[in-house]
Amino acid sequence: MATRTANKQPSLTERERQVLKLLVDGYANEEVGEMLNLSRRTVEAHRARIMLKLNMHDLPALVKYSIKSGLTTADEHRNDPRMPD
Repeated sequence: MATRTANKQPSLTERERQVLKLLVDGYANEEVGEMLNLSRRTVEAHRARIMLKLNMHDLPALVKYSIKSGLTTADEHRNDPRMPD
């Protein structure tokens, strides 16, 4: 019988990865929806599924996950005017 390894992360769909990348880049749900041609509620549903799959409860945890998984880097945010100093 196969067992799941403790460090294996659940897989995200391509759309979930797109939504996650934009959210951790600092875009609001409405902005993500406009960029991906989705409604705000659809973005919220993707965000909820991402958090459920990854067992995370807030945006900082998602940011940490996305950096550790290579989806984004801390350096990407250094020159972003939306990010606080």
